[in-house]
Amino acid sequence: MFRRLSLVSTCITLLVGCDFVPQHTTKGSVDFPYGPETFQIHLLSRLESSPEGQVPGAVVCVEFDDRDGQATRATGLLEINLTIPDQASLERAFDLNNLKINESVWNRTTRMYQVNIPFDPILAHAPEGGVPIKVTWTSIDGKPIMEQGILRALNLK
Repeated sequence: MFRRLSLVSTCITLLVGCDFVPQHTTKGSVDFPYGPETFQIHLLSRLESSPEGQVPGAVVCVEFDDRDGQATRATGLLEINLTIPDQASLERAFDLNNLKINESVWNRTTRMYQVNIPFDPILAHAPEGGVPIKVTWTSIDGKPIMEQGILRALNLK
């Protein structure tokens, strides 16, 4: 029962707070109508924990959707920031304009970007309630858009 409530609260936390303004991706005079219009921190995102309760790493899944609501790839800069109270923040940035980087974080099965963050000493201090996460996407137009949520541990004992 507690796991279900925890999962429901995680879903609500991640869905609240996204004030996204749809954008058409343009470069010069060319309009790319099937570029991303929305993005979200997907519910598959999580802190990975061991049965002993230690946090060995994190998985952050970011889904971009086009104007028809279909999952799509993106270009631009994807920045992920995890903030643990009284600790330095953990930051990762991915230049999705670089095709090799774009391909390396794209998950074909889930059709979203999946960033695996291996163990970092900062994650060892993650509070039980989760870690604030901020994802910023800067499109090739140079317009940054941010979404925030709470990354929680998923422990399947």
